[in-house]
Amino acid sequence: MTETPPAGYPIRAVAKLTGISIDALRVWERRYKSVVPSRTARGRLYSAAQVQRLVLLRDATLAGHSIGQVSKLEDEQLRTLLATPPATAAPEVTDEHTVIRPVLTALENYDYATANNELGVLASLLPIPELIYRVVHPLLDLVGKRWYGGSLTIAQEHMISALLRNLLGGLVRLYHPREPRIRLLFATPAGELHEFGILCGAMLAVAAGVEAVYLGPNLPTHEIVAITNRLKPDGLVLGVVAPEYIPDLGGSLQFIADQIPMTTALWLGGHAVRAALNGDAPPRTLILESFEAMSPHLTRLLEEVR
Repeated sequence: MTETPPAGYPIRAVAKLTGISIDALRVWERRYKSVVPSRTARGRLYSAAQVQRLVLLRDATLAGHSIGQVSKLEDEQLRTLLATPPATAAPEVTDEHTVIRPVLTALENYDYATANNELGVLASLLPIPELIYRVVHPLLDLVGKRWYGGSLTIAQEHMISALLRNLLGGLVRLYHPREPRIRLLFATPAGELHEFGILCGAMLAVAAGVEAVYLGPNLPTHEIVAITNRLKPDGLVLGVVAPEYIPDLGGSLQFIADQIPMTTALWLGGHAVRAALNGDAPPRTLILESFEAMSPHLTRLLEEVR
């Protein structure tokens, strides 16, 4: 009598059903025990209940919760969490945010041209560090909280990303030194889609007189290594905001550190990366937990080449 194969969904089907990448599914299973699929000769098979749980976990992480925290919750607890309005659902624009109010208003109206013009005016009036701390960082904080609270859409969040990339491009053209003494590359590893950190970091580098090469988010490890070896920059800056989405973060960073030139410094930006690595960062890695922490190291690099 032929044995009936167990019912279930293979990992590729689960990735399509949930929108979670195959790499992330494997990390969630291995590191966080989010679900335990059955194993067959054909590979992993996920039950319908496990697929539903993965959808709950996906929605919870999209709402800003850490996979390390929510993976410990039962399904009913996840549903309760998702049904609870966040405390920061509708943050108000205070007096200290007056300078960015026109940008926010244009963003709410999907008015790209006006928002871009307002940012351009602010960039022409403020020194870059002040632009970062008074405009860009508060703007990103408010946009993130409003998206989390449901008062801004994903499209509006994508719009602000495009606006800031455009702003960075203008600053690079305006402040690009004729004979740069220092060059830094900015990227995020595969799985990390948040680019605000490296955008701000690149702007601060430009303000300091450093050549910033912006490679963008979600770059495969082998491409990061290949570009770094080709350009041989003074430093490689990797943004890590959501380490739970990066498959084998420690292993990937060690591989990068081993493969890039010894003369290239490796900087990691993100407040959660130190805890995620749990002491396993490559020895030559510098962890920057805030934008302010970057400035003295930029100054040090510039002084070393004088």
